[in-house]
Amino acid sequence: MMINSVKKLFDASVQQGAILETSLVGCTDAEIATIERHFGCILPATYRDFLAIAGKSAGKLFRGTDVFFPRVLALRTEARELMNELNLPDLLPEDAKIFCMHQGYEINYFLPISNDPPIYQFFEGQSSTTQPWKSFSEFLKNSIESHLVQWSDLN
Repeated sequence: MMINSVKKLFDASVQQGAILETSLVGCTDAEIATIERHFGCILPATYRDFLAIAGKSAGKLFRGTDVFFPRVLALRTEARELMNELNLPDLLPEDAKIFCMHQGYEINYFLPISNDPPIYQFFEGQSSTTQPWKSFSEFLKNSIESHLVQWSDLN
């Protein structure tokens, strides 16, 4: 079994005072099962851990970004609509699991290929996707760090 890197990230953030434990609201097992049915796959362990710890709320982390349950269930449809509007309907892979959209112009997704899969990104104005993070845990770590540059804490 892999080390729970997502839990370690959040535990460290709580210990450093960056976020209060009460700001973290996780999904229930039933809600995680709903997301698995929606995605049509067993979720990667790191993403599942994120959902269990902070799948509904994480203070200021991801403010302005659609990443939390139940909004995550609408993102595939919204991403497909955006790609059709941009005349790029085939750019996202069929099995892309869209878990995050920011302000309607940024799409983040993974392919369920490992327990800590690479994260791919598309920005409106691009003609291709990129892979800015080698893993979901790296995406999460970088997100926490960049939010803490903006705010002294995430509460």
